[in-house]
Amino acid sequence: MAYYCGECAVWVGSSDVDRYGRRWCSYSRKYEESNQNIYGCRGFVYNGRTVLTKVCEILAIPTGKWFEAFDAVKDAYVAPKKTEWLANYCKIGPQIAAKLDADNDRHAVAESLMDQYIKPAYQLWKEGNSEQSAMKYREMVLTLAKQYCLA
Repeated sequence: MAYYCGECAVWVGSSDVDRYGRRWCSYSRKYEESNQNIYGCRGFVYNGRTVLTKVCEILAIPTGKWFEAFDAVKDAYVAPKKTEWLANYCKIGPQIAAKLDADNDRHAVAESLMDQYIKPAYQLWKEGNSEQSAMKYREMVLTLAKQYCLA
């Protein structure tokens, strides 16, 4: 995924548009275009795949189909309806990935995450249920945050 300004949570919620169609970003504190192939707002990086990436890395499996499903769910349900989830995940996702990477049982945890959350979320997406798929991803994040004692 490229890091477009228009994908970040602070931009998506902005209704302040200038005469060029750019929206106000409260992170960069200026108007930004949604088609910039930059690391979001020149500093704000949407870390939407950090946990998924770490699980795939630990299990040594390709990320393609998992990323496709995650991005589709994000675009169809999370970004338009639950932007606060994106903002919260941007803070906690990298912390979870770091804790998972440092976990002595990381392979067993990654297998469990794949079986209990990622595969079911993928299947829900394939069945056309983006909302339930998003809920499954969120459940995974909340479970990991609790497991690793993160706020």
